[in-house]
Amino acid sequence: MQVAKVELLNETLVWGSFEPGTLSIVRNGVAGTVRARAIVVASGAYERAISFPGWDLPGVMTPGGAQTLVKNQHVVPGSRIVLAGSGPFLLAVAKTLIHAGAKPAVICEATRPREWLRHAPRLWGHWDRVGEALRYRRLIREAAVPVRFGRIVVRAEGSGSLERVVLMECDSNGRPLPGTEAIERADTLCVGYGFVPSVQLTRLLGCRHRYVESRGGWVPEHDESMETGVPGVFVAGEVAGIGGAYAALAEGRLAGLAAARRLGVRVADADVAAACTERESRRRFGDLVNDVFALKPGVYDLIANDTLVCRCEEVTAGQIREAATGWGPDVNFVKGVTRCGMGYCQGRICGGMVEELTARAVGCGRETVGAFRVRPPLKPVPVSVLVGE
Repeated sequence: MQVAKVELLNETLVWGSFEPGTLSIVRNGVAGTVRARAIVVASGAYERAISFPGWDLPGVMTPGGAQTLVKNQHVVPGSRIVLAGSGPFLLAVAKTLIHAGAKPAVICEATRPREWLRHAPRLWGHWDRVGEALRYRRLIREAAVPVRFGRIVVRAEGSGSLERVVLMECDSNGRPLPGTEAIERADTLCVGYGFVPSVQLTRLLGCRHRYVESRGGWVPEHDESMETGVPGVFVAGEVAGIGGAYAALAEGRLAGLAAARRLGVRVADADVAAACTERESRRRFGDLVNDVFALKPGVYDLIANDTLVCRCEEVTAGQIREAATGWGPDVNFVKGVTRCGMGYCQGRICGGMVEELTARAVGCGRETVGAFRVRPPLKPVPVSVLVGE
């Protein structure tokens, strides 16, 4: 498809990069290579999962998993659904479920409205986003879905599949408050604590990363034009730090203009300035949301030694802690000893937890323990495709 000299490659998977300026792809079952003088990486994010006893039971999933089932497969995940975790995405998923006729039994948000108050002045000027949030809340209220604040999931129970969710009130650090345990009957539990930037491709391209808790974790370093330290490689959206759809759109425009300018296309300074201004405004709101719904560190205290952390390779938290204390502050040593992060998801689900558990076990920060190394293929690719069969 040719539109204004832009070739659009649908159903194309980027699975690797083996030299500067190249991307290894698979399209319609055929392997190929794309060569470029400028690359804009907009690989998005994935949900942050925190393990707890019973999280591997059938019926436990992320909110995004439930939303995907409804939107893409037209399948309602269950008849009695509990939404839990933290962040505005819970409201978006609740809306999807309500419209599909699967009204959630309850929404449990880890934060409390009184914790939001100190951030209220930062809402000034973001009236479109405030209005959007109010519309979500009105829909949920009209559907008679109860919302309980300051509560976290501490355990999922059931014989063969999910039957009950054990909830507790938590303090400002996310630690359960004794005597507040409550049981909610459920056949589906959707738990998520925000998002993590999907930086596997930027790592493979050689970009330098730093750990920024308020932006979701590891993010590639970039300048005001969204160009990374690797010349010709730009980032936009959640891969550059969690900030929401509006920030992603603004950064995509800015990165596109900068990439075009690098290729020699005449770009007006006024257009770049306008894109920068829009990006700064949208990022300010994204940072506000990240601060309001910041992950409470106490939720990691719920990960008992016998709790699975890497479900692909069936590695427990106890095995990770033991490896960390024996091999030192490096998650890749822990990975090599325990095989955590070597499964189908390549550490996308367990990676952050392994980093946190390792850092806590040895008493250091996340920057010290590092992140899992990335190697191609970034996503599973049939060997028959790679050999041209």
